[in-house]
Amino acid sequence: MGKMKEISRLCENNDRNGLIAEIKNNTFLLQLSKYKIEEMADGFLKSHNEIRDNRNDPAFKKLNEIHDKYNK
Repeated sequence: MGKMKEISRLCENNDRNGLIAEIKNNTFLLQLSKYKIEEMADGFLKSHNEIRDNRNDPAFKKLNEIHDKYNK
């Protein structure tokens, strides 16, 4: 889970350039994706913001708990 923790941290800090660098260094993500690196970074940020924006929705509660744990 180390990579997801780092991606979570980068999203929490809205660090698009850091996400791009992280994705470039992750051959697993690169092999799985049909998207460009920049599109993947933007997708991570969009998803993270959606999770945070919906923190009061029970469906997003556990995801927020996970991100909070990662970012302590």
